[in-house]
Amino acid sequence: MSDTVNHHFIPQFYLRGFSDAVDRRKSQVFVFDQSTKKSFRTLVRNIGARRNFFRIDVEGFDPNHVEDGMAEIESEIAPLLEEVIATKSFPSEAHFSSVMMLMGNMAVRNPRFRSMIEDLHVKVANGMMRMTIRDKDRYHDSIRDAREKGAPIRDDISYEDMKEFIERGEYNIAIDRTYLIGLELDSVPTVVEQLARRSWSFASAPPGTTFMTCDDPVVLAWADGQDRGPYSPGFGVPGTIVIFPIAPELALIGLFVKQPPNRNFGCDQVADMNTSIAKNATKQLYARDGEFQIHTRSALYTSGKDLPTVLAQQAKAKVQWHGKEA
Repeated sequence: MSDTVNHHFIPQFYLRGFSDAVDRRKSQVFVFDQSTKKSFRTLVRNIGARRNFFRIDVEGFDPNHVEDGMAEIESEIAPLLEEVIATKSFPSEAHFSSVMMLMGNMAVRNPRFRSMIEDLHVKVANGMMRMTIRDKDRYHDSIRDAREKGAPIRDDISYEDMKEFIERGEYNIAIDRTYLIGLELDSVPTVVEQLARRSWSFASAPPGTTFMTCDDPVVLAWADGQDRGPYSPGFGVPGTIVIFPIAPELALIGLFVKQPPNRNFGCDQVADMNTSIAKNATKQLYARDGEFQIHTRSALYTSGKDLPTVLAQQAKAKVQWHGKEA
């Protein structure tokens, strides 16, 4: 049992791999925050986390049961990941399974995925509520059914009052966090299974260049880079690619077609991959230092340390352009 409140959806041991600190307790990384357009260095423990993100409310279980359990799993994965990085290979089935588990957890147990699932449930709940008030008989049937199942529904609210209330839409629907955490945990094995079906290649960055990572580093995309409109890529869908940076000099590429176990990237390929990772970020980019490069709208090969200046110039130019149009 622990009293941890700062729950890391990006494991600290993973982020430490992007730091050059000798003392793990003092591990720092370069951070670029896309919401504030500012960069800074900070301790690993301060990023990739949210307060009580994995806290559950289940009778008989400690609220940090899920967080503590994942911490134990991560302590087993950490040394295996170090060996994978050192050898640029999967020395054993245990090494392969551990990396797949790491990716599966980060792909599902994060704020973006939770928000997506929560929004879906809210839309379904809203739809069901509006269907219920289409006519009186349906409304009264649903009320009776809910009461039979133990729901504490008051009997002094008329159909007309409820219909008006729902149509106004002046309410919020809250989805239980423990329920959402359960859905995430249920989804992890399926994602891990699909990741394990892929052919994996280790991509090495050339001297003088580095990969960066972010707060949602398992990038899933169409392998040909083409837009499919309303069709989203899935972890089990052919024609998709998964990229995952595991160290400043090393990244993984997963495809459903056979590929060489190792690749030596050029500077342009590293910048291309960093750009894909940056686009997948929810809010923050992380790196060993500000020397990594990505492509921006106005400049190719923009260094991380220059992002605040470059993006500020782009925003200013956009305002001036719109001003001329007006």
